[in-house]
Amino acid sequence: MRCFTALLALALALNIGAAAATAQTRIINGVDAAQGRWPMQVSVQFGSPRSHQCGGTLITNRWVLTAAHCFFDRGRQVVFAGDVTVIAGTNNVVDGSGQSRGLARMVAHADYNDTTKNNDIALLQLDQAVTIVNPITLATPATEALWAPTGQTVTAVGWGNTVTSGNPVYPATLKQVELGMVSRDACNAGSAYGGSITGNMLCAAAPGKDTCQGDSGGPLFVSNRAGGVVQIGVTSFGIGCASPAYPGVYARVSQYNDWIAATVPETLFATTRQSGWWYVASQVGRGYSIEIRGNKLFFAGYMFDTGGAATWYISSGTMASADSYRGQLEKYQGGQTLTGAFTPPQNVGSVGALAIDFTSDITATMTMAGQTLNLTRFEITPGGVAAGPSANQPETGWYWNPAEAGRGYFIEVQYDQVFFAAFMYGADGQPTWYYFGSGTTATGGNGVQIQSNLAACTGGQTLTDATRSPSCGALSQQVTFQFPNPFTATMTLPDGRAVGLVRFAF
Repeated sequence: MRCFTALLALALALNIGAAAATAQTRIINGVDAAQGRWPMQVSVQFGSPRSHQCGGTLITNRWVLTAAHCFFDRGRQVVFAGDVTVIAGTNNVVDGSGQSRGLARMVAHADYNDTTKNNDIALLQLDQAVTIVNPITLATPATEALWAPTGQTVTAVGWGNTVTSGNPVYPATLKQVELGMVSRDACNAGSAYGGSITGNMLCAAAPGKDTCQGDSGGPLFVSNRAGGVVQIGVTSFGIGCASPAYPGVYARVSQYNDWIAATVPETLFATTRQSGWWYVASQVGRGYSIEIRGNKLFFAGYMFDTGGAATWYISSGTMASADSYRGQLEKYQGGQTLTGAFTPPQNVGSVGALAIDFTSDITATMTMAGQTLNLTRFEITPGGVAAGPSANQPETGWYWNPAEAGRGYFIEVQYDQVFFAAFMYGADGQPTWYYFGSGTTATGGNGVQIQSNLAACTGGQTLTDATRSPSCGALSQQVTFQFPNPFTATMTLPDGRAVGLVRFAF
């Protein structure tokens, strides 16, 4: 299915005598990926003339995760850093688009076995950073077990061969295919791989669908419960393409967390702790957004001071441990109306320490301003907090236009239900909290549209005083979001102005 065909072409170009291949790699019976759907996907190119050979994913803006077999043949390394070009930020591998980078370093797993394909994983350091929305988050043992059980739908992506017989056909446009997770026992059983699938590998298959030659090194994704995706596998090998007896085999990313982190400490690893809206159940109107990406946390609380002025409290930084955060709480005031000219808020200093201790994935205690509060996840729709992965939905978190720092919008998705909040000011300067709850509508290319009338609230809770409920009511103003992928959107404001948004990378 995947691994050898691209290397055969290279071996011939380099006059290296290679044995006949027995395994290959490609997307079979997939569909074209929408432009920008997979911003973390890259093309790894080499050979003479240079052409696409393997895929890979950006785990930071300087590092690519890919397969070791792309650079080895029969135990010998035949492709080196100086031979490789990485193309990022494109759906098309022949039109010259995208960001082209060379390599500063290539790190293949020291225990990679070219015969068994065990430990088929490698890291490529780019010679210059690329511009991306957000790097991919990698699965851990806990998140893989939760989000990718046997039978779970997963997605493979690549520019590999699209036919199962005859001369190979390599597409210019990136393709994706949905597969189902196959247990290791089933993958090893019967006429399949006969015990050669190790604990360092994952298997995935679907009738008539598969990866194939040219897809090597590319990702196997699963949707996380926050609307985004997590990478669980690296396309490795198989026998044939879309053969019913032989599922595709992928390097199991969760087995290499320590190895990856040792080389790329800034890598983001997924957590089961839930990002989204948290609140004090006994105090309506006292709520906070908490996001966790890897070992980073971003906290925001939108309230009022004792004089009635809108106040924005934030804290961001590295987690003290997997279950706790310690940081300073910064206070901001002033800022943006919903449709007016951009006005940045003003930082008015720290108001003291913030401590958050998670007691489960959906409960926590928070200590700030001399008081301790019990927090729990806010349920948008019945069963939403316990919901499983939501494919193709917007990723939960803050969205912004980088040219308008301080104009931000919070979106959380549970199932296909959305909670939107924007904390701003009315035209009269009074603090206003806009929000809505709505469903999502699928659009072409796995995109999503959200459209709803706004509601607004004024008045409400200060940081430390007794509970005060806000005054809320429906508005005739409408906003629309068009998401081509889970990480970017075009927002159309009530005055008709369109604003490009991206996920806020903290």
